Amino acid sequence: MIKTKQIPQAFSSLFNFDESLSVEENIELMTEAISNVKVGQITYALRDTEIEGVRIEKDDFMGLNENKITISEKKIEDTFEKLIDQLVDEDSSIVSIYYGEDVKEEDANKLAKIVEEKYEDVEVELVYGGQPLYYYLISVE
Repeated sequence: MIKTKQIPQAFSSLFNFDESLSVEENIELMTEAISNVKVGQITYALRDTEIEGVRIEKDDFMGLNENKITISEKKIEDTFEKLIDQLVDEDSSIVSIYYGEDVKEEDANKLAKIVEEKYEDVEVELVYGGQPLYYYLISVE
């Protein structure tokens, strides 16, 4: 069993499985893959609050970077762009965007296009995840 904390880490781990390798080699490979994944999430605020210096108002869109709230915005597009900017760096090669049950495919495509245009050297994958509560789960490797 490979321990992960986030769903995108589990996906990355699974994608790195190699049936030609031994169990031990796969565990090492899959565990290493997990350590290379940065995870972002976008959800909404249920109430007004302030967490670690981030002022949050009810119904704001919150961006979580590795489970820490780092962004609170009125528009989901602003939250998404700021979160992507936090996650993507010069070593990033793949951005996987899993959009939730409350997101229209057309809206998800628009945001994926923004990432493709801003980060030309990064491959962007867009997948319907269907998850409740989180509008977007983002994996950056």
